[in-house]
Amino acid sequence: MGSTATCYIQWFMYYLGVDIGGTAIKAGVVDDAGRILESGRIPTVTNDLGAFISTLSGLIRGFQKSVQIGAVGIGVPGLRSSRTHIIETSPNIPCLTKVPLEAELANQLQVPVITQNDANVAAYGEFLFGAGRGARHMVHLTVGTGLGSGFILDGKLFDGALGYAPEFGHTVIDPDGRPCACGSRGCIETIVSATGILITAREKMANAPPTSDAVFEAARRGDRAALEVFEETGRYLGIACANLINLFNPDMIAIGGGVMASGDMLLEPARREARRRAFGPSFDHCAIVQSTLWPEAGVIGAAMLARDRLN
Repeated sequence: MGSTATCYIQWFMYYLGVDIGGTAIKAGVVDDAGRILESGRIPTVTNDLGAFISTLSGLIRGFQKSVQIGAVGIGVPGLRSSRTHIIETSPNIPCLTKVPLEAELANQLQVPVITQNDANVAAYGEFLFGAGRGARHMVHLTVGTGLGSGFILDGKLFDGALGYAPEFGHTVIDPDGRPCACGSRGCIETIVSATGILITAREKMANAPPTSDAVFEAARRGDRAALEVFEETGRYLGIACANLINLFNPDMIAIGGGVMASGDMLLEPARREARRRAFGPSFDHCAIVQSTLWPEAGVIGAAMLARDRLN
């Protein structure tokens, strides 16, 4: 960042958004317009709590040296209690089980810190500054390794009685279906996710590619079996959307995540299936669109949630 830009941001209060992933932690200084002014990235430590907190606090201190941070928001891939503010569990980051991460970091950094589920903060960012701007009722789905979800109901982020909602990816659509990492069977994320795409590809393709990206490349080249994989995945995504439309009557369902690089290859069969299954007036009102903030929705949403919750 040049000296002029650095001088500019020192005059104002900014917010730091942190998006913790299973392999990397992204962070960014965000202004009130949802613009990321400075960003950074470090590998995620998953099995050593002391090292995890040390590297994360070091990343945040690096921003504090040049920017006045008003508050820090952190998206965590796990369950965060709204009553105790403790991270109860984080399956991909085992060292975060039963950890008061907010208090630990606030004590070290001398700045207010708030944590929230990573899919929820992505939904909040998309609602404020992305495809959901202007909506009152919005669902945000993140189709990546799993299927994350965040709900905006009547203009507010919804996280349930204890802070653990929504886990729509673990809605069961087939009680005898594929085993899920959560311990159940037949969850929607066992089909609509990068992991699910690979399993479907192994079922349909004689020589299935090793990654969901490779399945997509095969489909883009016109491989019939690979196209069938995305058609089936999109159809189940449409069933999921229809259920959401009938349940919540939202203005919009915005879909992000790495798998959505496939774009209309998933969205078109999803829209067709949702139209077939949802109540007509509710479907006609609900736009099913691709995220416009991905992959920065989590960083922006975490920063803005810190701003709005702590100021």
